[in-house]
Amino acid sequence: MNPEDKNLSKLLKQWRDVEPRANFEANVWRSIRLAQAEVPDRTSLLELLLRRWLLQPAYAAVAAAVIVSAVIGTSVGVHTSIRPATPAQGELQFMSSGTLAGGYARLGTERAQ
Repeated sequence: MNPEDKNLSKLLKQWRDVEPRANFEANVWRSIRLAQAEVPDRTSLLELLLRRWLLQPAYAAVAAAVIVSAVIGTSVGVHTSIRPATPAQGELQFMSSGTLAGGYARLGTERAQ
């Protein structure tokens, strides 16, 4: 580039200055702030569950429905299960007269009488 070049000097004299908008600086700072805000943070699994799912109304309603149905299903299952009135015959086979425990039980009841 030669400063003595007449064509270059002529072109530079025709150059119009570019005027920035009045709020140019504010727009630049705003775009910088927005670009910094878009950087994703690392989140833990607990934070993901709590903030992004359970604090959303739709996900919170589904979670509540699952919990309530699990509690109701468990309690109904416990209350409606069939319970034997007396212990089954097979449960007390270790107390029969031919076993050691049964012999001690028989001795204890005979002495008590």
